Amino acid sequence: MALSKVELKSLRHKSEASRFYLTLFVLIPVALLLISLVVLSFGLILLYLPFLLFFLWVALKLFIAHHMNNSVLVTETSFPEIWDAINEAKEHFGYNKTVDAYVFEAGTYNIGLLPLLGRKALMFNSELMADDSDVNEKRFLVGRFVGGLASKHYRFGWLEFLINSVEKIVIFNIVLYPYERSVIYTGDQLGLHFIHGDTTSAVSVLTKLMVGKDIASKVNTESIIKQGYISRGSFFSWLARMLSPFPHTISRVRNILEFAHRLYDQNPGDTVKHLDSNE
Repeated sequence: MALSKVELKSLRHKSEASRFYLTLFVLIPVALLLISLVVLSFGLILLYLPFLLFFLWVALKLFIAHHMNNSVLVTETSFPEIWDAINEAKEHFGYNKTVDAYVFEAGTYNIGLLPLLGRKALMFNSELMADDSDVNEKRFLVGRFVGGLASKHYRFGWLEFLINSVEKIVIFNIVLYPYERSVIYTGDQLGLHFIHGDTTSAVSVLTKLMVGKDIASKVNTESIIKQGYISRGSFFSWLARMLSPFPHTISRVRNILEFAHRLYDQNPGDTVKHLDSNE
């Protein structure tokens, strides 16, 4: 049964709402500026638009062709566990748009999101697919991405295209990135909800994203939390975060533990001890 919009809202990261309004504060003046440029140029700027769109279209088609012809599409028969997880996550979060998934060769444990042919495509590195760990780890990754897509879709609707376009103008990124980072936190929380609060699997995934699957078992979760608090007040840590659309992974670990404590009444200390005892 799909989550209602009210239920999904309750699972969002606490900072997402304020950062959403900050994004709108940027988008509205940008939209007005673009309209003004068209009016002041008496529409001449529109003469160049078809050429610009054509070159962007060609570049996108080449980009799509490269990925679609050098990767394996996830289907009912190829990587069926991912196929099932995607369809279950879409139903769980009430997200009706098409989400494809491809597996490509790479030596890192990671997953990405790309726009292909007007659709969203999850890109699974082969290293991740070769990991024989608990199936909930892969389900967490699928849930966090599909959940994040659903959250943004309900927020923006047709404005989603505008924010994605404005984000390509680098000068606006420092203002738009806070919302993108909050959506990643939200995605993590929705991913945890998708796997019914299996915090062990969620933290294990985030640890593997940092150091890879081969040595993740050597990482002490408690030391990660302490490391995060040590760097928390650093100016350069803050600056690095401001210039990135992704929050620091250490902060994501802490957020997952805090969210699990609020939603599932899981004691963060007990969770950390359980994680470290399994290493």
